[in-house]
Amino acid sequence: MSIFAGIDLGGTHTRFAVMADGAFVLSEKYVTTDLMAAGPKLAGVIARYREVADRAGRKPQAVGIGLPATLDADRRVVLSAPNVDGLDGLDVVSLLEGAFGVPVVAERDVNFQFFHDMKASGRTPRVALGVYIGTGVGNAVWINGFYTGAHGSAAELGHIPVPGATGVCGCGKVGCLETVCCGRWLKGWQERNAPDTPIADIFARHGDHPDIRNFVETAAMSVATAVNIIDPELVFLGGGVLEMPAFPFETLKTRLLAHARAPFPRDVLEVRLASNLGDSGARGACLYVAGKFGTVQ
Repeated sequence: MSIFAGIDLGGTHTRFAVMADGAFVLSEKYVTTDLMAAGPKLAGVIARYREVADRAGRKPQAVGIGLPATLDADRRVVLSAPNVDGLDGLDVVSLLEGAFGVPVVAERDVNFQFFHDMKASGRTPRVALGVYIGTGVGNAVWINGFYTGAHGSAAELGHIPVPGATGVCGCGKVGCLETVCCGRWLKGWQERNAPDTPIADIFARHGDHPDIRNFVETAAMSVATAVNIIDPELVFLGGGVLEMPAFPFETLKTRLLAHARAPFPRDVLEVRLASNLGDSGARGACLYVAGKFGTVQ
């Protein structure tokens, strides 16, 4: 039996998944702050993983961990994790390999979520793009493998500058895409303009408001920018914002294609809604290490 484990350490929840012979047999969710409060150097995550592995009944052959962080070029050391304290500067791979006794692969959380979506699509693209609009903007690029850049910090669509944007981003810069096109912006708009509307109903009740229509157009233009640069075969769009009731996915897709270069990639580009499973990241981590260390392709 081949068995692999995946961990998706998120800013709010951490999910664990176990896959045996290509089938997912276990998926569990815990509060990240509780795990991080258990001690330094991922002590809580390590302890919970051991419990999960015990319940699975057999030691995994390899573990993948997705982190809400920028990693170094070697995909071992966390350079910056603004939403989770205690990760900056940590050699996650050495730490966890010592604790688990098996190979460990670390990646940005969005990369593993994106990998799950690619595998679930049944496609094997040479070049693909994923954009996930949630609290912030997650971005993944696949060019015969994850494209991570010269220093490990590639695929940060959320931090491209937007003309006219004046907000301060979590990264410290002024005017990033994330300051005008993400869940945080929507929450601020709702508080200022529609306090009686639950945030989940913004698109259902106010989808025709010029600000909300501009939000969708900004998203389309930003994704099209990435499309025109990397010329992907396949694009996944997902995240919590796109899951909101009445989100105009078809409008986003239409406007994206309107801004894409013609005839290529526009006329052959496949745009799909991401799976948006709660444990997509942990599942993607399992699938990735299975392909790297096992027989699951």
